[in-house]
Amino acid sequence: MANRTKWTAKKEGQFLEQLAATGNVTRACRASDVSRTSAYDRRDELPAFAAAWDDAVLQYAERLEDEADRRAVEGTVKTIYYQGLPVGEETQYSDTLLMFRLKALKPDAYRERVQQQVVGDPNAPVQVQITRTVVREGGTE
Repeated sequence: MANRTKWTAKKEGQFLEQLAATGNVTRACRASDVSRTSAYDRRDELPAFAAAWDDAVLQYAERLEDEADRRAVEGTVKTIYYQGLPVGEETQYSDTLLMFRLKALKPDAYRERVQQQVVGDPNAPVQVQITRTVVREGGTE
């Protein structure tokens, strides 16, 4: 095995390429034959490498966003089977991914709205009471 602590321009390029492709530091280290420790040490010591690392992670995140958008808007085609044989296709969309993207892109319109108000002395201890109501079959408590 080659020296896993010696960085070269080639190893750095391989590391950053794999990090952009996978978003996974361990895989990027394996692909470029460097240790995780040396990768993080290099990140701490070289601001230019840290910036390139951040850019690679951002590239991967943008790929994931593109895929989430595709699944939410264009959907994925699933084969429909009947008695073990394919009989058709159906496009399935991800409402969950769509909502996550809307919340990210337009947080003012799609964020969760929770309003809390604390009244009284701000230095006093706060008492919280949690009540659970069990509704029995037939609609009675």
